[in-house]
Amino acid sequence: MFKRFALLSLPRLVLAGALCASAPAFAALSFDLSVATKYKVAAHGDNPPPDEVRQYKVVLGERYLSVSSASESTVYDLATRRRYQIDLASRRYVDYSLFDEVGFRVQELKNRSVLNKSLSVAKVDLPAFDPVFDEHQLSVASAARKLSESTEAGATVLAVDGNPLAHIPAGGTKVSAADAAMFERMMRYRFGGHPLVLARLASEKRVPAGFVMYHKQIGNSQARTYTISALKESAPASYDLKPYQPRAAAANELDQLLDKAQANAAPPAAASRQAFETGIAQAFADKRALDAMLGMSEWSFVSGEPMKTPTPEQKVLLNADPQVRAFAAAMRPKGKAEMEAAVARLQELRKLTTQKQHMLMLFEANWRARLGDVRGALPLYASVLRANPALAGAYKDMGDALHQNYDMPRAWRSWDAGRRMAPGLALFKAVNQYEQQLLREHPEFF
Repeated sequence: MFKRFALLSLPRLVLAGALCASAPAFAALSFDLSVATKYKVAAHGDNPPPDEVRQYKVVLGERYLSVSSASESTVYDLATRRRYQIDLASRRYVDYSLFDEVGFRVQELKNRSVLNKSLSVAKVDLPAFDPVFDEHQLSVASAARKLSESTEAGATVLAVDGNPLAHIPAGGTKVSAADAAMFERMMRYRFGGHPLVLARLASEKRVPAGFVMYHKQIGNSQARTYTISALKESAPASYDLKPYQPRAAAANELDQLLDKAQANAAPPAAASRQAFETGIAQAFADKRALDAMLGMSEWSFVSGEPMKTPTPEQKVLLNADPQVRAFAAAMRPKGKAEMEAAVARLQELRKLTTQKQHMLMLFEANWRARLGDVRGALPLYASVLRANPALAGAYKDMGDALHQNYDMPRAWRSWDAGRRMAPGLALFKAVNQYEQQLLREHPEFF
């Protein structure tokens, strides 16, 4: 997510930005960006990575930004809250949600805090995460912090809670408040930076000719020098994906399913409704009560509609069927032991249904995920979606499991696919609320 980068001399930066070029306000920028990283081993560290320099082309539009290297380009669309990862060699791209970026960072910051507390309680002599530098890396604040400023050789030094995080020489190019905000977002998404540091940088309404950010993590510390050149007061009004094609994953099965869903996901057609209604009616006529019950559940997960209430005659058949009773019991486990028993019961019921094994696999996958066996659950979700690629509820449940496994990009791709198929499915209410919470608590990303 955040690339590692080699140190250019600070005097060179000071000379490059000695005079701040005056410019009228404008709504778009493009420039070259060199990011050099110098590594230093930490107290508990091993050999650090070699120092390095990376080159980028950056475009800051009104409602989008892009950062491109020689091999890939990433477009962040703030209007649609999408992120497009483009492989320039294959000319293929993957469509992601911006929410997965924010969701991961918020969760990762919480995880590191929990780990630090656990190490402290256990009094284990292991290196701990530093909260300020974690916030600096992830661009998310977890507590109230104090930003302080000092001057060193004509440059502004920004520190958070006493930790120097940035060295920003004078000079650069004056820009509009909108451009400064987009520059801040570019840093936040692509390279990191403490929220207080980035807000202070944006408040100056300028793009520096160069600056240094200081990072620290378990194992090493880093000094990243950013040098900006060839800045132009122009950018295309919008980005263009026409030269590229959506990716069709070749290896990873989940990516194959998600790529296909990205291309094909849509609400069910009238013919699909008719086929389900016919199949359910036939199952009741054949006295296949379990198939009928599972078919009704499946249509609800496909369409987003509540399950249709059975007729009195159908209720009698369902209530009298031992397989349906066993299925109902498997849907109400309490505690770990009952969940494990429910998994076994669902596996047995799979042998008894003629058409709806995939629905039983879906519920088994859900219980496995709840038991913490995400590795065992994901292949089951894949089998379910191979059997019925239009099963929106399965995309919701698989997304939950992926989120549980901290695979945020695939989690949101799965949720997004399901919502395109059945936006009214009540299961997605929790996802919608989650996104609204991220919008409220972290508007700086959007």
